[in-house]
Amino acid sequence: MSDNSNNADDVDNNRNNNIEDKASIAIELLPSYRKELGEGCDGVDDEQLLKFLYWNPNIERATGRYRAFIHWKTTNPGMFDNSLRVSKDTELERCLLSEVFVSPPTLLTKQGGPIVIGRLRNNDLTDGRTAEGVCRMIFYTIDSVISRPETQRHGVTIIHDLRGFDRKNNSSFDISKKLVQGLFGQFPVHVNAIYICHAPLIAKGFFKFVSNILMTKKIRERVKFIDEFSELSEVIDEEDLLIELGGTLEWSIKDWIEQQKIKEEDGSRKSLTDIDPKK
Repeated sequence: MSDNSNNADDVDNNRNNNIEDKASIAIELLPSYRKELGEGCDGVDDEQLLKFLYWNPNIERATGRYRAFIHWKTTNPGMFDNSLRVSKDTELERCLLSEVFVSPPTLLTKQGGPIVIGRLRNNDLTDGRTAEGVCRMIFYTIDSVISRPETQRHGVTIIHDLRGFDRKNNSSFDISKKLVQGLFGQFPVHVNAIYICHAPLIAKGFFKFVSNILMTKKIRERVKFIDEFSELSEVIDEEDLLIELGGTLEWSIKDWIEQQKIKEEDGSRKSLTDIDPKK
């Protein structure tokens, strides 16, 4: 193990949270990180590897996360690979258009980190969509969020709006299992907090059941149930929220999807699916 990993451990927490310092540390550690990964990162762009060092500027931790990501990716064929392109997958586009999981680029916390909004009521499992299709849609969204510099610097905050949630028609244990196994412990993203708003009793019970089985204690402690979106005032200015959440922010999922198609076709969309351990 390189001595540089110990150097990262000694960095003061406040310094780690500083944008410029965090970036410079990650860049400084990159050569040693590549050496530690060995053949496992052959052909992988620096930009992709840096995502893991931005997540945690510690070679040992970042190496463990990278290898866990590769293991998950290879043991779940078809879930997260180069086929995950909205410009080539009409079912992916159909699921994205239902706006189950969205992250408008201008929707940010007071610290500057992205916010992801979950609306399970839009996940109509009676319309022919599959658990895998739903998960691919969510992984596509998360992948796009991870590529944003503000995510790498500040982490992400998740808000679940459970108004109108129907456990039978909007969710399943299979979806929850696939998502948790993929999102927590594999992707290079720090989840600051998960806010669950307007949760009916049945949803709280379902969450407790699923979280105790699938989530680590560390993640469970970041989950907070709230009754009103106004309780997010410490995280985000209320007027900055989407209109449906009581704010003034407008955005178009159709426009966002078209932007993603353009990026996919001109090669400017940088995706973690590009990391191919077979190459």
